[in-house]
Amino acid sequence: MGTGHHPAHAAGHPGPAVDYLRRSPVEVLTRSEAVSPSAALLITADGTVTVAEFATRARQCASDLLTRFGVRAGDRVAIVGRNSVHRLTWQYGLYWIGAVEVSVNFELKGSMLHHILTDSDPMLILTDEEFRDEVSAHSTGVPIHEATDPLTPADSVDRAELDRVEASLPGDLLATILYTSGTTGPSKGVMLPLGYFANHAQSIRRMTGLNAGDIGYFALPFFHVDAHIVFPAVVESEAALFIPPRFSVRKFWPDVRSYGCNWTIAVGAMLAAVATVEPPPLEEIPLTRVFGAPIPPEVYEFYEDRLGIPVLSMYGQTEADGVTHETLDVHRRGSAGVACEAFEVTILAPDGRRLPPGETGEICHRPLFPNMTLSGYWRRPDATVKAWRDLWHHTGDLGFLDEDGYLFFKGRMTDSLRRRGENISAYELEAVLRQAPGIADVAAIGVVDQLGGEDEIKALVACEDGAAFDVSGFFDHCEQRLPRYAVPRFVEQVDATVFVRSPGTGVIQKHRLSTAVSGVGIFDRLGESSATTGGK
Repeated sequence: MGTGHHPAHAAGHPGPAVDYLRRSPVEVLTRSEAVSPSAALLITADGTVTVAEFATRARQCASDLLTRFGVRAGDRVAIVGRNSVHRLTWQYGLYWIGAVEVSVNFELKGSMLHHILTDSDPMLILTDEEFRDEVSAHSTGVPIHEATDPLTPADSVDRAELDRVEASLPGDLLATILYTSGTTGPSKGVMLPLGYFANHAQSIRRMTGLNAGDIGYFALPFFHVDAHIVFPAVVESEAALFIPPRFSVRKFWPDVRSYGCNWTIAVGAMLAAVATVEPPPLEEIPLTRVFGAPIPPEVYEFYEDRLGIPVLSMYGQTEADGVTHETLDVHRRGSAGVACEAFEVTILAPDGRRLPPGETGEICHRPLFPNMTLSGYWRRPDATVKAWRDLWHHTGDLGFLDEDGYLFFKGRMTDSLRRRGENISAYELEAVLRQAPGIADVAAIGVVDQLGGEDEIKALVACEDGAAFDVSGFFDHCEQRLPRYAVPRFVEQVDATVFVRSPGTGVIQKHRLSTAVSGVGIFDRLGESSATTGGK
């Protein structure tokens, strides 16, 4: 497998071996139902749902899917909805019968939503009422059902038959398609097997040290892979999740105190936002540990140095989440931890050589157990082959390992952006921006965000000959067609000659573009600049 440094696992995770041979998250749920049916599982402002209540609702959803909608094993069903108990029970209803969940970001609209609904080709769409009109505009005649309470009464469900069907499903069965940002094309569907979620839940349990009775504050969107693996981890640990309607910096501390949340997991930008508000007195803070990625310095300073709350990080992608992680016993500030027992991690040079400690290269990994990574990219065998080279999964991310095997993330190799925890395809974003009136060409780049160490988006635009640049019209165009997190913060009008393209590929050389966010011809969507300037 080449020569060079083989990353040491001496820093590995202490404690008993983890079982990475789980078959299904539903199997995890039914085991917990048998052992602790009355344990609290999901907590919302409307009340508490126990393990048994959740399992009952999920079986009702499974029965609805089979008898009312004709869904069968292998059929694809898209879910477009906000975080809610309803959304989660329908998701588990799909898992129960071996159908495939297509998990859709509810903020998507226009061409981005159209691509996912067309590419995944679902036979049914489950959505919230507020998204029905947008979904209908891009569903090409697919039946749409509002994902609220199931219609089948609980006492009419053939529980024994449903459980028999579920028990027959193999761990490598396709369970979920999650779309992730493309680089030279539209977003790709990541195919995840049934066993993926139950297996990665074991890493989450090890990382978080979950115990019975723990309550987590969880505001990450349910369409993310993190939610898919955190939930079964909570189920198996006999812990619970508090789910707010949406993340709110202002309500974070009141909610944490009111519901007794002693841990949380979030993206770095969310944790950084919380660090900007005054916390309650230490004796009123139930939090004992915080988890997230990526972690900017101010998060460590606020939680660890000021509040004495450990901050632990991890590294992963939709394709394989939790490849490395920290625990309370294995912690190195600024790192993403060490490889979990289910993965081998290395750093490769462009020519495929393994790099020694301290040298930055591409983060690559491979599983040591089945159903720990994606099955492939939906309808993209070319992308699957490209990602798996020399028996390594190539992440497209840069980083290095230190002498003890701790991973340090250094950035992305690909032309994608990250904004508030969302990966954004520059290709898809620029396709929408080019449709704005008067725009001849455009490039989207990331500029430094002062909150959370992620990207603000800057668009550089070249106008058509003689066209005036309508800044307000440009931002209106973006807000009508893009999810909120993908709307550029800054726009700069430039001459078309600024866009230097690589020979052969024609790709704009973005490293040559200005990252300035102030000056002549640069407009801030959140500032006062809103004017029309002459074309160049």
